[in-house]
Amino acid sequence: MPCRTCGKDCKCLRMMSKRSCGCRPCDSDCTCSCNTSSSNRTMPEEKVMKDGCAPRSPAADGSAGCCCSNNSGGGPSPCAINGFRQFAFVIQRRHLVLSIFSPSCLLAWCALMTRTRNKIALVGVVGVLLCLIFYLVIYEQCFKPTVSSYQILDDHNRARSRYLEEHDNEVSRPRYILLYTSFFEEAHWGLPSATVGPDYFKAKRCSATNCVLTSDHGLVKPITEYDALVYHVASPWNHPPSIREARQIYIAAIQESPAHTKHRLSLDANFFNWTMTYRLDSDILFNYRSIVDLESGEVVSPALKPIWRYGFNEYENASLIELVSQKRSMAAQFVSHCGAISKRDELVRSLQSAGLAIDVYGACGKHKCSRNNPECEKMLDTVYWFYLSFENSLCVDYVTEKLFNALEHYIVPVVYGGADYLRFAPPGSYIDVQDYASVSDLVAHLLFLVDNPQEYVKYFWWKEHYALDHFSSPYCGLCEKLHSVSTREAVQYYRDIHSWWYDDVCTAESKLQF
Repeated sequence: MPCRTCGKDCKCLRMMSKRSCGCRPCDSDCTCSCNTSSSNRTMPEEKVMKDGCAPRSPAADGSAGCCCSNNSGGGPSPCAINGFRQFAFVIQRRHLVLSIFSPSCLLAWCALMTRTRNKIALVGVVGVLLCLIFYLVIYEQCFKPTVSSYQILDDHNRARSRYLEEHDNEVSRPRYILLYTSFFEEAHWGLPSATVGPDYFKAKRCSATNCVLTSDHGLVKPITEYDALVYHVASPWNHPPSIREARQIYIAAIQESPAHTKHRLSLDANFFNWTMTYRLDSDILFNYRSIVDLESGEVVSPALKPIWRYGFNEYENASLIELVSQKRSMAAQFVSHCGAISKRDELVRSLQSAGLAIDVYGACGKHKCSRNNPECEKMLDTVYWFYLSFENSLCVDYVTEKLFNALEHYIVPVVYGGADYLRFAPPGSYIDVQDYASVSDLVAHLLFLVDNPQEYVKYFWWKEHYALDHFSSPYCGLCEKLHSVSTREAVQYYRDIHSWWYDDVCTAESKLQF
């Protein structure tokens, strides 16, 4: 069979190479291990030089001889070693410096591939190298970090599940709340009894109901078994518990303004964990009333940024016009504290001097009407046009029952305070004193509404979309927070609750000069 390169017949054909002379006679004494090894037959000189091998001197029989180095020991040829050095250099350029490319290993691999007589061996070596490159470059840099991240998450979830299983009783057990002080003269803080349980919270439609609220110090002993203790800081009190567990929550509760806070909060550094006040930045909101959306049933206010509908300008109601046209007196005020720091008494006198007739009920006026008297409630719908909801202090978020007493009826509240009233009531449901440049301008607008009932009734547009919530209770928020994950796993203290309560929250001067 003729050789593919030299064209001569070979005595023994063991390997036919497409790149070089593959004629290797069985009786040849040539031991060349070059990839392009030849027989004693003559190889063209340009082919030999192209492959990087120098031809040997002619053999004894006159043939050109093997394309081999002068190394008679049968070691690797220069062309093979040079090829593998180039391959190792490329790998090093890619930052894959592996121990398998040590000189001894390279020489062994070179000898293996030059002496092998089967291409399968070479394919196997290349496959091993590709696997190593995949492992070191792709797996280590891409897949392994992702797998590690999922492993961390999985470990966390498993640990969390074990924790919840071990602490199932802790999660589901009722929370006991002690009203440690009285609420002014009310020992029960306005609750129906000294102790209320889950049924009370269910009746108030609270999201969390597994709580027990009590003013009975002896209900649970020792006192360190209570989860939370509530202190009314509007009144002075002394003698806190002599012992306290680190897990217990101490709460400062108040619905009065800073001007009427009698307890010395300056003595309570690092004592209270939570605040429970009318301010919207409190830990628990201790507000007077809430407003709900009639369509969704969701509580809309109080809130920092409530989303209100607005239908004031387009509102018309003929039956309401007929009802309000029967009113015969301008304004009423119900007040029990005279000489308030807000100067509301002076404002009332200024309004009267400007021509607004005002009937003042309570300790600061001539008219009397007992609290919760049905006749007094009825007067708001049938007798008076305006209800003066004037607060005793001009403080942030300080809005008391005076506003909500008016909103319950068909009477327009005239508000005076330091709050942003849009956080508490729909726009176009009240008249804010401080929106007017002078007392005379305010009185002129009120008289205009009396003379134009169709404009007056527009202040009731919101009643078709919203209503006062009769079920909400500040204790709902307290029970819910005690059951929250954050409460179980974190603790906080008010380092300086005095500054939090007093600094930059109240003003003594009104925008309206009177």
